[in-house]
Amino acid sequence: MRLDFFMKKQFEYFQTNKKLTLFFAILWSAIIFIGCSLPGNEIPTLGLFKHFDKIVHFTFFALFFLLWYFVGKINIHRAIGLILLSLLIGFVIEFYQMYFVAGRSFDVWDGVADTVGAIGGYIFFRIFK
Repeated sequence: MRLDFFMKKQFEYFQTNKKLTLFFAILWSAIIFIGCSLPGNEIPTLGLFKHFDKIVHFTFFALFFLLWYFVGKINIHRAIGLILLSLLIGFVIEFYQMYFVAGRSFDVWDGVADTVGAIGGYIFFRIFK
């Protein structure tokens, strides 16, 4: 099975099942918040390569973008709004970690990775739509 065919089917599924997509979007948002609320000493270190956490941030927010994008009407204005929301959430989480989560600090590159991840989600959508 070709990847583009598979992705188109997945996109169609999420676009036609709005309530289920909303459920997954809320669940994924909660998973992001919970993951970002873990104290620094409870985060497993995979040590695959330096800055692996940026790949995690990118992936989390690419999926965040896609799920929330499929919940509503699909257009460029919604995409820009979700990218800006990802930027805002990414940096709010960084301040939250700096002040309220033990063993965590503010990392501007995490916020950048979140935003770039949302942009990546949009590009992924445009490629496979």
